[in-house]
Amino acid sequence: MKILVILFTVIVLISCRSSYQFTPKGFIVEGDEYFVNVDRNMSVYVGNHFLNYDKKTKIGLQTGHLSKSDKQLIQKLGYSTSGYTVLFSGQSTGDSTFRLISLINNKTSERFKNTKNLISKDGFSIKRTEEGKYYYQITTFKRRKIYHAIIPFKQELGKEEYVSLIYIIPDRYNDHFDQIEDLAISNAAMYSQHYIFTPSRTEILCPDDSSRGHFDYKIPTDFIQRENYTLMKGFLQNGDAATKLIIYRLLQPGQSYGSFVVCKGIYQLELTDLQHRVIWRKEVVVNDDHLDHDKH
Repeated sequence: MKILVILFTVIVLISCRSSYQFTPKGFIVEGDEYFVNVDRNMSVYVGNHFLNYDKKTKIGLQTGHLSKSDKQLIQKLGYSTSGYTVLFSGQSTGDSTFRLISLINNKTSERFKNTKNLISKDGFSIKRTEEGKYYYQITTFKRRKIYHAIIPFKQELGKEEYVSLIYIIPDRYNDHFDQIEDLAISNAAMYSQHYIFTPSRTEILCPDDSSRGHFDYKIPTDFIQRENYTLMKGFLQNGDAATKLIIYRLLQPGQSYGSFVVCKGIYQLELTDLQHRVIWRKEVVVNDDHLDHDKH
C-alpha cells in the first residue's frame, strides 16, 4: 500500500511538471483595459475586448485552465513547460471574436539561465513603429490562422523577459490583422517607455474643477485582508444600480485606507479579492472634499 501511495505521488509530480502552469495572482477588472499580474509586476493591454471568464458562455479571460487544443497549439509553437508560464487565455467579446493566449518566460536571478529556454525567433518578422517593436509570425494550426507575437518586456542582459501573445483568428478575419496588431504594438510601446507597474484606474471627465470632489476612505478593521492582495473599486451609481467603473486600486496586504478624486456623485465602493468576491461594500456621496468619518 505504501509503495502505491509513493508511486501515485511521483506520477502526480511528474504530471504537474509536464503541464503548463499559470502565473499566480492574475486578474482583469471589468471596465478596465488591462490584464494585471501581481506576481510578475506587469500589465498586458487587452483593450475593451475581454471580460472575466463566464463558465456558461465560455467567453472572457481565465487564469486557471487551458483547453486541450490550446495546449497542443503552444506546444507546437515551441513553448516548453519548464521555461514558460501562462498569463491568461480566453475568448473576446463582440462581433470580431478571437481567442488569445498569453505566456511569459520564467525569470531567475541567475544570469543567462532563463534565456536557454527562450523560444527561437528564427523565421519571425519584426514590426517597428516609433513607439516600439515586436516579433511576429503568421502560421496555421488545425486550419485556423495564428498570429504569433513576441514582445520584449525586460531587456536586462542575460535576464531578458518576453511576453507572447498568440491570437487564434476566426476565418472571416482572413488577412486583416489591424485589431490584433494594435494590441501588440500598444504593449510594445508600454514596455519600451521606462515601464512602471501601476495597477489602477481613475476616470475623471468632469465638466470643470468645481464638479470634482475628494474622498478619503478607511476599511473597517474586521475586513482588512492582512495576508492577501485586494482590489478597491468605485462604481458611479445611477439610481440603485452600480453602473460604471470609475476607479480601482490594487491594495497591498494589510492596506486599510486611501483616497481618490472623482466627479461629484453617488458611488459604491467595493473591496474584493483578486477573484472579485466581495469582502466589503459602502455607498459614498461625493459632494465636495470629503473625509470618511469612520476614519477619525
